[in-house]
Amino acid sequence: MFVPLATVLGAASAWYALVAEGHRDDQSVPCKAMRAPVATTEYVAAWAGLTLGVTAVVVCVVAALGMRRRCAVLLASTKPGLFAYVSVWLNLAAVPFELLTLLLAHRPAGIWPGGDCG
Repeated sequence: MFVPLATVLGAASAWYALVAEGHRDDQSVPCKAMRAPVATTEYVAAWAGLTLGVTAVVVCVVAALGMRRRCAVLLASTKPGLFAYVSVWLNLAAVPFELLTLLLAHRPAGIWPGGDCG
């Protein structure tokens, strides 16, 4: 049951990092840095999202291989295994989103191009 939990927590953590990223934008004053410094919670949330997403995939693959070797049973043949299998397929769509939020958290502050900068 770790795989579905890690999938949900990873997506929620990446969503939180994206929300925190959105609050840093400030385009009200021309020629000022438009982004505040990155909060530590945003870094932690972005890294945790990607880490949980990748870990869920790795744990599911390791569990599937272990069940196949020891019991000669496919992962999808049990109800918890099927739940983990489906959540990993959903997680493969969430991992690029988590990677994007990590890249956004490491984006440097920019200058708003509007207004009179002279």
